[in-house]
Amino acid sequence: MERHDNLMVNMARPRKFSWSKFIAILVTIAVLIFAAFAFYAYLALRPMAKAESNVQTVVAQKTSLTDLHDMTVDYRDGATYAVLGSEKGKSKVAIIHGKKGKVQVFDYGNGISKAELKQKLTTDYHPKKVYSANLSEYQGALVWEISYQAKNGSLNYLTMDYKNGSIYRAVNGI
Repeated sequence: MERHDNLMVNMARPRKFSWSKFIAILVTIAVLIFAAFAFYAYLALRPMAKAESNVQTVVAQKTSLTDLHDMTVDYRDGATYAVLGSEKGKSKVAIIHGKKGKVQVFDYGNGISKAELKQKLTTDYHPKKVYSANLSEYQGALVWEISYQAKNGSLNYLTMDYKNGSIYRAVNGI
């Protein structure tokens, strides 16, 4: 205690900065932020994971396909899911229309592959960016549903036959 102007004053010493507490607080904040992002990602991806599980269950019940993998979804006329699988050693693709629950099975492997599709798009349409290329069904045929950005910036959409690459529909400048 010190005496100043006839008053007794308790002079506290300045505290030292605690680096260990500072680092512990920073680590705690970083862990909380990471946990929040992880939880957000889980909530964002849960509907797609649930849909994939439901689609695989429907395909397993309504077809004899095994080794189901590579599910894609297309939103033309409602959700249309495509799942690759095999049946008696042959590659097949099951197309499921979301609302109807109707399952169609097509041969897979005797048409345009993703690599050939990319090459055909590059040579014929010169896209700036390809947004999606999903298998779907159109008028009873297996097709590629393709959305891409043209060099001029417009959004374009193609429905291309899986077997021979002929165009069923082309929508330009969306």
